[in-house]
Amino acid sequence: MTDIIKTAQLQDPGSSVIVLYELEYAEGSFAYFYAGKAEFDGSTLENVRFREWRSEYVIGAEIEYTAIPIEAEGFDIKADGAITRPTLSIANVGTALSDSIGGLNLQDLVGSKLTKRVTLEKYLVGNSGDVGAGLSPVEYPRTVYFVDRIKSKNVLNVTFELAAPFDLQGVRLPRRVIVGGACPFKYKGATTDLPENVRSGGCDWNSRFLKDGYGSRLFLNEFDEYIIGIGYGGGFTPWTASSTAASLYTTAQDLDRYSTDGLTVSTVSSLNYWQALTSSSSPPSDTDKVNWRRIRTWAPFSPGTTYYGYKNTKFNDYVLKDGVLWKIRLLSTDTSVITEVKEGAYWTAGDVCGKKIKSCSLRYGAQEISNSSVPAQAIAATQYLRFGGFPGVQQKR
Repeated sequence: MTDIIKTAQLQDPGSSVIVLYELEYAEGSFAYFYAGKAEFDGSTLENVRFREWRSEYVIGAEIEYTAIPIEAEGFDIKADGAITRPTLSIANVGTALSDSIGGLNLQDLVGSKLTKRVTLEKYLVGNSGDVGAGLSPVEYPRTVYFVDRIKSKNVLNVTFELAAPFDLQGVRLPRRVIVGGACPFKYKGATTDLPENVRSGGCDWNSRFLKDGYGSRLFLNEFDEYIIGIGYGGGFTPWTASSTAASLYTTAQDLDRYSTDGLTVSTVSSLNYWQALTSSSSPPSDTDKVNWRRIRTWAPFSPGTTYYGYKNTKFNDYVLKDGVLWKIRLLSTDTSVITEVKEGAYWTAGDVCGKKIKSCSLRYGAQEISNSSVPAQAIAATQYLRFGGFPGVQQKR
């Protein structure tokens, strides 16, 4: 540390400043990137390597940082006034950012930890000041932020707004914050499956049709789509020219699917799953809400089966393991991490609430078709909803 400070205080340090970023998008999984040396000396963008600093990993090991055009603003430190909330704009041309995080949805990055590292170019691996393997790297004090929200997103770049770990803006204690169209209750936080002393909020949903108090399993995702077992309800049949109300159908579609290395993409023939809401000759479509409902499917988890993720993450495979629904996030050639199904880089919860009134009604109002584990077309109006928001409230700025 002393050496780098002395060098920086020289009139001519003789080496460019390099800013590196480490994004921990899941526990133990990192994306490494920086703005490229072109920002400093006009050379072409190229990846660089720097040394590992974490004691839980191999200190001094080489880490490669991918060069991606980045614009960072607001990282200055002030002694007074409001806490700064920096922004980081990252180019996403050619899916450079998406590929570095294994194809995860950018919204999944909200809450992720971002570590900013600053050093001089001469301390990079292979340069004159490189400390070598097994030693701690030479760098300025690291700063840590968390991705608070996606400020803007388009086909060229995505801008993240960051927050310091101690930035508690918007927290209200001890009263509950009044929100409008979104439910603040913890999903399934008050289910009767939990001990009385750990229940919280008002959501007592237990992932089952509420038929006679305890029906068959029922799952939905954050897009308010039902997820049913692939073989339930008599299974799915290919749609041809007409449909029968409540029946299940498939249509074919080519999709970009990740291979087992989690990076390589290939186009494969896949299936869309649908439930007919009426008997009609209209073809299945997401825009035809009158005649069709899109369905997702799950299969029982099997350690010897390969489960896939897609560039459109809505099509990622769902599995049911020990009564819990999971959705694959990222593939790996290491089969041990895939067979260990838990929240993290490779798996995430598949049964997720959309936090809207519709999310509540599709759960509590669901009616099962003849013990088939398939929801009926109509939603029962007799069930009361445990929605915790205040739909009549409008947020004014």
